Amino acid sequence: MVLNLYKPKSISSFNFINKVKKIFGYKKIGHAGTLDPLAEGVLVVLTDNDTKKQNEYMKLDKIYEAEILLGAYSESLDLEKPLNFSEKAPVLNKNQVLSLLESLTGELVLPAPMYSAKLIKGKRLYKYAKQGLTPDEIPQVTSFIGNLRLLSVSSIERDSQNYPLLKVEIECSSGTYIRSLSSFIGEKLHTTGVLYSLKRTKVGNFSIQESQRVVLN
Repeated sequence: MVLNLYKPKSISSFNFINKVKKIFGYKKIGHAGTLDPLAEGVLVVLTDNDTKKQNEYMKLDKIYEAEILLGAYSESLDLEKPLNFSEKAPVLNKNQVLSLLESLTGELVLPAPMYSAKLIKGKRLYKYAKQGLTPDEIPQVTSFIGNLRLLSVSSIERDSQNYPLLKVEIECSSGTYIRSLSSFIGEKLHTTGVLYSLKRTKVGNFSIQESQRVVLN
């Protein structure tokens, strides 16, 4: 069976599907595309004989809604690690943002986040990071960005300053690291950027409107 499930925040994809396995009594279970613990939304879950189709579903394009906080940085490029704010909040030029987002469509090559499961020399990057080590070479990930659309601009107040918060819709190929993209957008706007929130709204034809929520034990 192929399921369109809504993964909530604060649980890894691995732990989520294993809870689903116990609740519904599946013999085998897997998923087609990890969502980080702080992310939520559509998770395509494969059970029993359909676990053999994992590679097919892994290749499906994705759509996300992401909030990107400018003028902030963390080691994990999201809220998993403590946020550090720049001394002065960046001043945002909306036209510059729109122009940048339009320019980033197409093929994009970005480094994998240090806090990710990307392998280098048989070791996960996050294991290097937790040991305070940096590999000689960070793996580069090639993605295709189909569309980047600005949904809204708001702000977060910190020390009497307003740090811009961009909400964007991202249509992209499988394997795209939204954290890396968030950091890159900040860099291109001459500041820093961190992924503040992430919701996956579509995987192939599996939409969030049809996603089933599961009450976890």
